[in-house]
Amino acid sequence: MKSWIEVPTDSDFSLANVPFGVCSFPSSSTLSSTTLAPCTPRCCTAIGNHAIDLHLLAEAGLLDNLLMTTESDESRCSEIITNFHPRIVFSQPTLNEFMSCEKHVWVAVRNRIISLFLDSSSSSSSNNHIQIAIQADNRLQQNSALQSQCMHPLSTTLYHLPASIGDYTDFYSSREHATNVGIMFRGRDNALQPNWLHLPVGYHGRSSSVYPSLASSAATAENDCERNSVGGEKLSTVRRPCGQLQVDPLDPVKGSIYGPCKLMDFELEVAFFVGGPTNTDNEQDHNQQQPRGRPLTLPEAQDRIFGYVLMNDWSARDIQKWEYVPLGPFTSKNFATTISTWVVTSMALEPFRCETSAGVQGGGGEPTPLEYLKDPNYGSYDVNLSVSIQPSSTSASTQICTSNLKNMYWSSAQQLVHHSVTGCPMNAGDLLASGTISGKEQHNFGSMLELSWKGSREVKLENGEVRKFLKDGDAVIMKGWCQREGSGRIGFGQCSARILPAIPFPYESSKENEDESTAMQPEERYTNFKLYGSWWSSCSWTVRIALAAKGIPYEYGTHIPNININLDEKALTSDKHSSITLMQQQVPTVLEFMDGGNVVRISQSLAII
Repeated sequence: MKSWIEVPTDSDFSLANVPFGVCSFPSSSTLSSTTLAPCTPRCCTAIGNHAIDLHLLAEAGLLDNLLMTTESDESRCSEIITNFHPRIVFSQPTLNEFMSCEKHVWVAVRNRIISLFLDSSSSSSSNNHIQIAIQADNRLQQNSALQSQCMHPLSTTLYHLPASIGDYTDFYSSREHATNVGIMFRGRDNALQPNWLHLPVGYHGRSSSVYPSLASSAATAENDCERNSVGGEKLSTVRRPCGQLQVDPLDPVKGSIYGPCKLMDFELEVAFFVGGPTNTDNEQDHNQQQPRGRPLTLPEAQDRIFGYVLMNDWSARDIQKWEYVPLGPFTSKNFATTISTWVVTSMALEPFRCETSAGVQGGGGEPTPLEYLKDPNYGSYDVNLSVSIQPSSTSASTQICTSNLKNMYWSSAQQLVHHSVTGCPMNAGDLLASGTISGKEQHNFGSMLELSWKGSREVKLENGEVRKFLKDGDAVIMKGWCQREGSGRIGFGQCSARILPAIPFPYESSKENEDESTAMQPEERYTNFKLYGSWWSSCSWTVRIALAAKGIPYEYGTHIPNININLDEKALTSDKHSSITLMQQQVPTVLEFMDGGNVVRISQSLAII
């Protein structure tokens, strides 16, 4: 499909994609005369390097008289959709109202958008199960004034959560991931729990801490002065959590202490938004104001999947280890979940349907799913996934893993059907996540827990640093895309965020009233030690001996970030050196660490010791 606007060949947002999201345009000077203020969020799509304001397309009448096509054995017919009001729907600050429509409305809107941007010399067919030829509609192409108002550069667009998320559920549906974790904690013979092959295991997450990724495109890391952007785009941030940590990992009887998480992790996931009308019970109790739900069938579930986003479901592994028995994770998972902001529709992904890594469910002595979970169209999508880490000390990022959405045992439709089997109402805007998506090989593992194999292996970064778990200042960058020869790229944009240091609990009791059991211990208060020095400096070696004697773990480097001083260079007198200490311009060694939420630097070896 060729568009009349430029779409770079490596763009995530080809005309074959047409994702949906919510944006505002605070820097725009062309929206002053429109009904919504530039800073007001509204529904949009993305094509090439542009965000397209669907509210303005609707106001101009370009989304009126949408067609629904139906097909029978004898004929195919089209009729105008009469119960859809695009001016109202697309002026909303979330996609919920659009999501709540039936699938034929989503298909019709997407087809109309394609036709408005389709080059007149080209034609296309929609990706729904009924193949419909899409003809170019040149009304927008011939209206330069409307183009200037409704088309905005992605680089200046502000992104918002695509929906008001009523409920969020996280599943555990990658067999490879579940097997890896099971081997670590229970051994190879008992890797999968007895129920795992019988049902999609899941737990209810916290929707209030689902945050949007502020970076939209899948650009690679470039130089930036703030170290808080990737590809020139501002990054979201997450705060390292504090909580209860087991005192002795080998002896839970010794109890817990309070402190910042030391084993922070990412989880590479793909999530989908539920759409369509709520599944309500036809036999309602008229005295009950809240309608009861009813179970969904698999065909119904397929039509209730609006679209997909990338997800980083951040995890505090050490907090999780102490708290998860017997009801599963709680505070270790409720502090932050980051999602990409463009929702890629199930219609766009349909050409990339493929077998799962399991191939089939059941057989070989393994259980066959119960009847309500049997999916005649069982499969997944061939979506390439990757994760990179960009430390705060460098502008370079390192790709540490690749995976694929086909590494799933339980499909999205099966997850949705099982979620509703008890009669749970599923509402438009509900978010259901896959769980960590891992492949069979080590470079396909979708979490640091697996990549470092519970901290027993190091993950090397391109700048020479190593990781077992994530450190403060690390940016985690997730990407996902589909592409085949001769077709446009279908991507999700970025799901990225940078980790901020923990803020310890603000104890209000005075020191006089604080007993030894409640006082914060030094090892809890002072964290993230970094020593900057040089091999030729005796002061540096003295400090290293002292740190080793005290058993204090630290990172070692020669280049102090953000000040641009390399202590391996013997030119130790400069204005930059005096920016570290006002007392001297000669600085052979510097110790940096976190005191609660504050960065502390000490530049004299005796003071450090």
